[in-house]
Amino acid sequence: MTEPKPPGAVIVAGTLRARRGVTLPVLAAMAAMSTASRAEDGCELYTYAVDAFDPMTIRVFEIWTDMASLKRHREANHTKIWRGKWNDLGLGDPNLTSYEIDNKAPL
Repeated sequence: MTEPKPPGAVIVAGTLRARRGVTLPVLAAMAAMSTASRAEDGCELYTYAVDAFDPMTIRVFEIWTDMASLKRHREANHTKIWRGKWNDLGLGDPNLTSYEIDNKAPL
């Protein structure tokens, strides 16, 4: 009988649209969200980047130790505050996907 696999890491990747561009208030809000998220248990990496070929697109990339950590993050107060600011900041059209992985190796 095979033993069940322990839960693997979770990668979140995708985009947000900055309808009015990546303004200073958008950058400040992203910095606050990144700082709070990086302090969470289970956060291995949390970052945003403006797409070099489409400056209205914000790339999102996160790594969490497991799905439970990601779930806690999604329910965290700072996440709710961040998402509550999107409309005022001109952010929207989230296209985010989570990927559970059970193996990682350097390339």
